[in-house]
Amino acid sequence: MYVRFRKLWLSLGLAMALLLATCPPSPPPALAVSALGLQDDFIRVAHLVMPSVVSLKAIRVVTVRPFGPPEDFFRGTPFEGMFREFGGQPIRRRMVGQGSGVIIDSRGYILTNNHVVAGSQQLLVHLSDGRETTGRLVGANSRFDIALVKVPITGLRAAKLGDSAKIQVGQWAIAIGSPFGLEKTMTVGIISATGRRGLGRGTYGDFIQTDASINPGNSGGPLLDINGRVVGINSMIVAQGQGIGFAIPINVARRIIAPWMK
Repeated sequence: MYVRFRKLWLSLGLAMALLLATCPPSPPPALAVSALGLQDDFIRVAHLVMPSVVSLKAIRVVTVRPFGPPEDFFRGTPFEGMFREFGGQPIRRRMVGQGSGVIIDSRGYILTNNHVVAGSQQLLVHLSDGRETTGRLVGANSRFDIALVKVPITGLRAAKLGDSAKIQVGQWAIAIGSPFGLEKTMTVGIISATGRRGLGRGTYGDFIQTDASINPGNSGGPLLDINGRVVGINSMIVAQGQGIGFAIPINVARRIIAPWMK
């Protein structure tokens, strides 16, 4: 009897070994759940913040001469009027600059970069729901490259502001904006560095560096953490490189715009 049971157990063991050998290994369940969870986080951030991101068009009309400098190029200098006879009839040209912004208050306040709106004579704001309205520049700071725009629409969804003092190198970074006019574009990367200085725009230097893809048109849009909180305002890129973008810490921006919000 003992011998018979022993042979039976050996046969069952051999059958199980053969069955396991022919089955492909399953992926580790923990990794699969983690990847799907992260994907859900990105989707959640998109749904949460996209309605708070706007596209900005800064319009300026300038007078130029076909073969000479602009009419106001030498204004206020000893050379004013010296080249007026050259270049034929002046031409008025409409120049349009494009950037992004993020709604930070339901009363219609939009945070963006100063270089996006500087010198504009008209600001067109395109909301995520398709509405377009005219914005008014409330305040601007060229040194810190921060500007605040207000639109005559209330009840807008405002993005939540985070704490840029708590961000760490290696954490997720999400950028949303309108690169090259492609509205509602979302890219993902990490925080590459903090406290970057000497980048050439003004005298300010405390930028967040990220490899989340940032292109012309992203300027003024939000840099977000994995919870959808604004930790920076995308400001500039290194033109010669790839995956090297910079954002102004939201704590800095919040301090600058505080006196402008009434």
